[in-house]
This record gives sequence, structure tokens and C-alpha cells, in this order.
Amino acid sequence: MSDKLIINAAITGCVLRKEHSRHLPVTIGEITECAMRVRDAGASIIHLHARREDETPSFDPRDYRDLAASVREACDDAIVCVSLSGRHVSDIATRAAALESHPEMASLTLGSMNFISGPSINSPETICELASRIYAAGAVPEMEAFEAGFIHYASYLIKKGVLRPPYYFNLLFGSLGSAPLDLTGLGHMVSLLPAGSTWAAGGLGAYQLDANVMAIAAGGHVRVGLEDNIHYDRDRTELADNVRFVKRIARIGSEMGRLPASPEEARQIIGLSAPSPAQSL
Repeated sequence: MSDKLIINAAITGCVLRKEHSRHLPVTIGEITECAMRVRDAGASIIHLHARREDETPSFDPRDYRDLAASVREACDDAIVCVSLSGRHVSDIATRAAALESHPEMASLTLGSMNFISGPSINSPETICELASRIYAAGAVPEMEAFEAGFIHYASYLIKKGVLRPPYYFNLLFGSLGSAPLDLTGLGHMVSLLPAGSTWAAGGLGAYQLDANVMAIAAGGHVRVGLEDNIHYDRDRTELADNVRFVKRIARIGSEMGRLPASPEEARQIIGLSAPSPAQSL
């Protein structure tokens, strides 16, 4: 089981628009079709962001309920993870509204940082309150770490009882305001992870493929998708789509002895409980 590769498909995000890539899914129908196709290509976790009709991020719990229900109907075994991103809003209740969709996992960014387009603010109070709401909703945090200090803070929260097992970390590299992608940085962040953690690596832009391959070689898992990168090639001349991304990393992983994990295998690796009736609808 430890050789299996969890592919976490971040298929839309909250920043990019159709004007950036015609392949970006933004409507419920598009996101659902994409989720089904990446699941068939080898993804076991579907990382969701809801959008309004004008493609801007939605924080309406009804939109998340409708989106999650549609995705579950199309691929009923996939692990549904919703975003509680603070890129556009700071209000905790607004960010936590996605939890009304009864996800199995929900993103929890473990600190503040600067993206090239602006800051992402996550105060200690916000992190603790979002963690509490994630657990109360019956979900597990998908902890996002952009540099080593985020993991150090997670260990502190574990000691304080704010965070509890199972621990799943996305290590994200390549943003100008956070950790660069290199072997030293990856190794250092992995060395700081709490015992028993499951971890995946993702990279922004041109760093995505390198981060994924390094993670596979190091025994980790991967986050891949248009949320982080819209180009298939290093020269940034060819637009990608989510299915091609997942198929490529599934092929590379298989050639390296890491076959894609099914959703049920991913649950066992991470330590997720069986989905509740509400999470299976």
C-alpha cells in the first residue's frame, strides 16, 4: 500500500479565469465532468473551489452543496476536498461556509504569505478556528505548507491539541513569497513533518512537474492541476488540461513503481474514516 501514489487533483482554484485558459472548468457541469475524467485517469482526491456565474469565487454554501453533490453523483468513490481559501476574504464564517457540503477533507493553510498578486492572510486565531470547524464538520484538514515555518506551527498546534491525526500535508513550492523548489528545501520540510504524516508536493507554474517527480521519488504523493499551472510544457507555449496532467503524472508514477491509489486505498494511506452518509450522497 505504501507504494501506491495518491494524486490530488486541484482542478480549478479561485484565481484563474477562462481568459487565461479555455480548459479551465468553472461551472458546476464543467467541474463535475472534469472530476469524473481525472478520477478515471488516476486521481483519488478532488480539490474543489466553487465559482459564481461570472467566474469569481463563490462563498455561498448552496453553491458548494450543489457542486459537491454533483461531483459525488458523477464519481461516488472520490475523496471530496473543499477549499477554505483566504485569498479573497478574511471572514472566518465566510471561508468556512464550504463545510456545509459535508466534505471528507478541507484545506487549512498554516500561515500567511505573499503571492505575486497579493497576500494570503491566515492569522493564528483564524487557523485555529478553521481547524475547529473542519473537525466539527466531520472532515480532516488538508494542511497546506508553503515554507518550513508552516510545518513548525502545525507541530505546535498538535501539542496544543488543536490538530489531531490523521495528518495530511500539501507542500507547495515555487511561489516568490515562499519556499523555492530544491532538494534541500523539500528534504528540510519533509524532515519537520509530524510522525505518521502523509504528504504530497505541488509546484506553482513551471515547478509543478519537478515537484511532483521529486515527491514520487522521495516516497510522497502529488498535487497537480490547473489551479497551480496552466501550461503543459516548460516553454509555456502549450496550454494543458487537467486530464492530461493527471495522465502524465500517473504514467510517470507507474514507471517509477508507484501505481495510482484508488480512492479507497488513499483513504487507508491517509487514515480517513469511511465516508459518512452525508459525505456519500
